Amino acid sequence: MANQEQLESLILERKWFYQFHLPGGQITETYLPDYAQPIHTTRARMMNKFLDDEFGGGFDQLRCADLACHEGFFAHKLADKGFKEVVGVDARTEHIEHANLIRQVYSHQNLSFKVGDIQKLEAHELGSFDATLMFGILYHLENVVGALRLARAITNKVCLIETQVTPNLTGITDWGSNKFTKEIVGCLAIIDETGELSIDNKEANITPISIVPSLQGLLWLLKAVGFKSSRVIAPPPDAYEQLADGKRVIVAAYAS
Repeated sequence: MANQEQLESLILERKWFYQFHLPGGQITETYLPDYAQPIHTTRARMMNKFLDDEFGGGFDQLRCADLACHEGFFAHKLADKGFKEVVGVDARTEHIEHANLIRQVYSHQNLSFKVGDIQKLEAHELGSFDATLMFGILYHLENVVGALRLARAITNKVCLIETQVTPNLTGITDWGSNKFTKEIVGCLAIIDETGELSIDNKEANITPISIVPSLQGLLWLLKAVGFKSSRVIAPPPDAYEQLADGKRVIVAAYAS
């Protein structure tokens, strides 16, 4: 097994999506442009404040899942926060390999990772959790409803969702004939990620089809899949521009 110095040297050989502050004092180099890096710090601050306000400590009695965890940045922060157990899941094997490398260097014993597509996983394959994260993934899925159903099935208390949202459409549409109509309660936009896949963008969907909800559509879907209530978390005044402008949101969905 590699020692700490060897592990950190291995980690520092490549660029990462996130900036990890390693135990030895160095910080991983990121390939994310400077203008976009504040998205991670805003997410982390909002997550930490929400969890502190919601649970008021006692994290050592709680289990948390990080769905579509990427390199494990937020899962590691949850482990640092003292959660009893944190499980990260991602569809890309290389992301899990990278997340496990970071786990080794931090020596997190309360953290594990597994490969899995949250659009296909069954709840029994994961178990149940007090809190669930879905950060930066909902707008990279073609089976949005299936992923939300999974989140509801494994969440005992609250699911925290961070996602881009699209403009909403309201109005009435004919339903079977012009004698019957239905109200439009929310929207799902179709986004083509073929270009991203063609250049092997690791932050893109794993298929070309991404279905992105409007905020109103997301709130409606959360209720439809079984969450009892949901609310939008207000961003801080100096939030990353998309969160500040409402083009991205963090929503807390409560199981009870």
